[in-house]
Amino acid sequence: MNYTDTLSPSVTLSCELLWSLESTLTLQDCRCPVCLEILCEPVTLPCTHTFCKGCFLESVDKATLCCPLCRKRVSTWARQNSRNNTLVNQQLWNQIQDQFPLHCQRRLSGQDGGGAEGQRGVHPEAAG
Repeated sequence: MNYTDTLSPSVTLSCELLWSLESTLTLQDCRCPVCLEILCEPVTLPCTHTFCKGCFLESVDKATLCCPLCRKRVSTWARQNSRNNTLVNQQLWNQIQDQFPLHCQRRLSGQDGGGAEGQRGVHPEAAG
């Protein structure tokens, strides 16, 4: 049994992202657990969960400053990193852009989420 087999999907995603920074990322490793699209300007929280910057900011705008998955408070961390302009995990963002340039370009231009290409990484329970 693999260690990640015993973890919840959200924890597994975060662990895979952390372990993958030193290796090749898969497209599935780079999916945001909120929007299910490729991570765009990823924000990795102190709890190790990673989200698109837009998804994270929208989540904290509508709720308290907590992780959208585990609900750990990140208010101090978020204020400090917003002030220092260091919310984005630049190392991960550079790696995602290097490995998936077309996906990133589509996402940044607003062409994400359409057709069969956009449905590949969608979790079965989210697809319908």
